[in-house]
Amino acid sequence: MIMKNLIKTILVIILAVFIQSCNLDLAPENVMVDEITYRDSNTAEAALLGAYTRLNASISGAPTGVNNYANTGYFILFGEIGTPTLSLRENSGFVNMVTSQYNSSDHEGYIQSMWGTTYNAIDYANNVITNINKYGHYSTIAMQRHIAEAKFIRAYEYMLLLQAFGDGALTGDMSGLGVILRLTPYDGYNPEDIQTRITVGETYNQIISDLNDALKFLPDANVTNLTARTRASRTAAFALLSRVYLYKGTYTNNQSELQLAADYADSVITNTNGYTFSTSYTNHTSYMFPLNETGTETNSTNFSTEAILLSPCYSSANNYSNGLGSLFYNKSSFYVGLDFAGIYASGDRRGYIDPETAASLLWYGSTTSNPTDLTSYKYNNGNGFNNVIYLRVSEAKLTKAEALARINGINDASITQLNDIRRRPFSTKPVAYTASSFATPQALIDEILLERMKELAFEGHTRWDLIRTGRPLKDPSVNNDRKILPIPNYDINISYGAIVQNKGYR
Repeated sequence: MIMKNLIKTILVIILAVFIQSCNLDLAPENVMVDEITYRDSNTAEAALLGAYTRLNASISGAPTGVNNYANTGYFILFGEIGTPTLSLRENSGFVNMVTSQYNSSDHEGYIQSMWGTTYNAIDYANNVITNINKYGHYSTIAMQRHIAEAKFIRAYEYMLLLQAFGDGALTGDMSGLGVILRLTPYDGYNPEDIQTRITVGETYNQIISDLNDALKFLPDANVTNLTARTRASRTAAFALLSRVYLYKGTYTNNQSELQLAADYADSVITNTNGYTFSTSYTNHTSYMFPLNETGTETNSTNFSTEAILLSPCYSSANNYSNGLGSLFYNKSSFYVGLDFAGIYASGDRRGYIDPETAASLLWYGSTTSNPTDLTSYKYNNGNGFNNVIYLRVSEAKLTKAEALARINGINDASITQLNDIRRRPFSTKPVAYTASSFATPQALIDEILLERMKELAFEGHTRWDLIRTGRPLKDPSVNNDRKILPIPNYDINISYGAIVQNKGYR
């Protein structure tokens, strides 16, 4: 059974979880003695895997009623709601994400959940980093790897917070308000010692510092199985750094940062350790997003070599499941509109609707709930038992293509990466682009961005791409200051105003 040992470890964590601190005013409640937990390699690793479960929960959550991680994170949804990819029904609890007119229920609901759950995950990572340094008494190499993985998790979480809550983070304002920075375990709420928000620039610096620290000790061994792709690697750090620099440098066309985005993306693309780009036109529907278990079956052994980091649905799905299948597949709140489906050309297995083959990532999902509407088969299990991919090679190829086009204009390297992504999902390949296919550098960039939306749709990227490139959301009246989320009112109130609200919501 795939990941059998990892599953057992996760179950240990669920039974003996050592932190509960979702809001900024809640102190952790340790039920395991730190010195015992972090002294030994096995228990320290169990604590680290707890940080991974909280990373997964903050990004995509889990199906309602399955376990105590259910529906805690909405970052993938927020990355798509209010963009061309995802349509909402009027009764959806997330409809205010489209207009950015948030009410008190939104503040007390999903906004607080996104903010608090992410800080909870950061606190898990901080405990691993601090306490292994303090109490660890096992192999130095193993301790260094555990700390490196925790720093990777912390960097990923702070990037999520920054892009969702950072004031000007994707529009070049490095002096705007970023996150509340925590680098040590949280020890409780003290009204006389309220932490305020650091700047966007300082937040980026911390994220980059953590990833550079992690790179020194993350493993780079050849990856041959799915289990290894659930943990951070050097390639994962390269992939996340390429994303960070692309997000940071696009709006202001910062050439040095765009070059770093391209360089780190190239480190992903050219690696020889098992993270490879598949050229198979069936890769999306048979390997990248395979049909996942129902809760009684064992895990599918199918996985794409393109997956760099993913949150798996384990064989014991009722103990730890993950994914957005129930929300997408059943279409009760979300569906894919025909306007978006129409951007895919005939034969494109990522989205073209062909009743004769039914071989597409856009299809009809539930036959009883809104049966004539489309959904994304990237999350193809109606109960929500789905692997969720966070980093993959295609994103790095698109990042390299875009960054080099912004630096060098029309160039062969960008066009090669674009052609790889664009032509792969067709059994009969469309004619490849050449330099003469584009009248201007902007025409090349626009084509790359269109391909990026097609390739990465429903994976939580679209909103951030629209913001950093200065393009409107689905509701064009939403200005830049409101394309991000407000800081939850609760946390502003308990800080007595020391935590300042984003300027679009003051």
